[in-house]
Amino acid sequence: MNLEGLQVGLLTLLKSREQEPQNDHPYFRHLDASGRLSVLREISAWWRSFSIEETCVLTSTLLKKRGTFAEVAGRFADRPDATPYHQQQAAVFLAAMGRHGDPLLAAVAEFEGALLAIRTGDATGPVTIHWQHAPYAVLESLLLGAPLDEARIRGAHRMVVSPDLPGLFRVEPLP
Repeated sequence: MNLEGLQVGLLTLLKSREQEPQNDHPYFRHLDASGRLSVLREISAWWRSFSIEETCVLTSTLLKKRGTFAEVAGRFADRPDATPYHQQQAAVFLAAMGRHGDPLLAAVAEFEGALLAIRTGDATGPVTIHWQHAPYAVLESLLLGAPLDEARIRGAHRMVVSPDLPGLFRVEPLP
């Protein structure tokens, strides 16, 4: 077995996936049957959740306010396309949350993703995000711990995020 096969096989085991036929080696079957991988799987999932929590602060805080952070982060860590690279994981997570069916969660994740792209130099131009809630009220809640009364702060807004803007973004209420 070559190094690449060993690494792929171990990653597959850590992510609790079925071994590919080319990696069906007695060594992997022995490891899987030993039951000792459960601790490593738990540590791996914890590190991924911790990474998301530390790099995606706004989105993580909203998920925590709703009591769904552990579930969402856990499901994300188990995805086949979840990158093992800490630097890329935040962008992948935020992109996935930006497509979420919950408009508030999607808007927060898109905003945080746009700011991350600016910080890493990956921004390709202005990003426009449509909000169904007042963005400043949402940010106040997430950053300062203020209560988040979604019904009270409903209202259409457009946010433009760009490295060329003072403060990196501007918010415009829509009729």
